[in-house]
Amino acid sequence: MPAKAGDFWQQQWTVPGEAESNNLIIRPIRESDKARFFHSYMTSQKWLYRKLGWAWPSEKSTLEQNSTMVDYHLEQAEQKTAFTYVVLDKSDNSIIGAVYMVPVASERQENSGISKSAYNAEVSWWLLESAVDNNLHNDLFALLTRWLGESWPWRQVMFPVSEDNATALQLLESSKARYIGRNLDTREKYFSYAISRK
Repeated sequence: MPAKAGDFWQQQWTVPGEAESNNLIIRPIRESDKARFFHSYMTSQKWLYRKLGWAWPSEKSTLEQNSTMVDYHLEQAEQKTAFTYVVLDKSDNSIIGAVYMVPVASERQENSGISKSAYNAEVSWWLLESAVDNNLHNDLFALLTRWLGESWPWRQVMFPVSEDNATALQLLESSKARYIGRNLDTREKYFSYAISRK
């Protein structure tokens, strides 16, 4: 059954497995990723904390906290309430980022006047500073948007981005995504992305 506006997930839908480009693989996070995932984002901790605006990752983050977080992501995926994917660099199979697909937060409408029912999901991501330095953000965005069109059932998603994340903002502003508003308190900008079907 096709997605209706506001639908995050219907039980009869199949969750996409992975996507691949010349340089990257996006695949579901696994329990066996826990240690690699933690050590990956902690190599860019200060940079990610400053850019993402998520109050994460903290310099005090621990392996135990990370394990709890990954368990939560795995539980969400099993219940189909949200989906977390890791981004792998094909050259060495290292984890260099993550992609998150979650229902649109209710506070978007309350704080920014954005209609929650107009979107199927929020999509956000992070990449290590070294990956951005190597321009892999361009590869990731191209792969992600292609994958949304080819494999996901949604019609329209929202990209929330911190005003401090200049790389992501530049990507979105130069793409077919449309700016729809901002939250002055959280310093986030929001972009609407209509998914083209292949």
